[in-house]
Amino acid sequence: MQLFNTIKKKAFVGLILLLLSISIQAQEKRTHFLIHTGLGDMKGELFNETPMHRDNFIKLAKQGWFQNSYFHRVINHFMIQGGQNADGREDAGYTVPAEFVPEIYVHHKGMLAAAREGDDVNPTKGSSAAQFYIVQGKIMSLGQLAIMEEKINSERKRKAIENYIMISGHEKWLYKLDAVRQSDDKIGLKTLHSEVYNEMKLNGEAPKEFHYSEEQKKLYTTIGGTPHLDGAYTVYGRITEGLDVLDKIAATPVVGSRPIEKVLMKIEILD
Repeated sequence: MQLFNTIKKKAFVGLILLLLSISIQAQEKRTHFLIHTGLGDMKGELFNETPMHRDNFIKLAKQGWFQNSYFHRVINHFMIQGGQNADGREDAGYTVPAEFVPEIYVHHKGMLAAAREGDDVNPTKGSSAAQFYIVQGKIMSLGQLAIMEEKINSERKRKAIENYIMISGHEKWLYKLDAVRQSDDKIGLKTLHSEVYNEMKLNGEAPKEFHYSEEQKKLYTTIGGTPHLDGAYTVYGRITEGLDVLDKIAATPVVGSRPIEKVLMKIEILD
């Protein structure tokens, strides 16, 4: 019996190592792309941790959706946005479910992310199928990043509480919430949320707090970015070569945010 248990344990360890190896290989092998423009080329890669956005971008690029399209919204020190079809269609007619992984990827300079409709008409934060933007941004301070962390954690907490009170067996909180809202008691509402959250923590159901990693802080305070978008828009790739081209496009003269002269693009999937 002891020999059998030893063999079983070794087999289990071997399986874990195999799965880890597969996971590492999957992360290492990324799809690369090239954005050709009249101001130069930008090379980038797509993240495996956001598979729906990765696959959708590859599909549209291979279909020629971005052929002779252009960056139609340009805001210097913020981002450049494109994605409409060359025939004038602004989007592909569907959305892609949000894939937020701010613990891994945030809005550093050069990040590729999906544009979307506002929260009022898009509460699930689903992404536009074709509209994308590339972050330019500004250099941030550690104090600014701390404010962003608080914002992300506040949103996570709010959403977790809303989901928690809707679970069967938690009706007591629904009744209390309804009473507080009818009386328009803002202080009471805040107190109620704290009570719900304390129960969630006791039950081990509170969301994990988000904090920027040291590497993320380093990048934000050296090359910059747009951290106020973290946790609200899906980041699914990054520019690895050609950040100078990004800066050139961002600096192009505009009326409002629309370039006076079109910066045409063609996106090619490399592997």
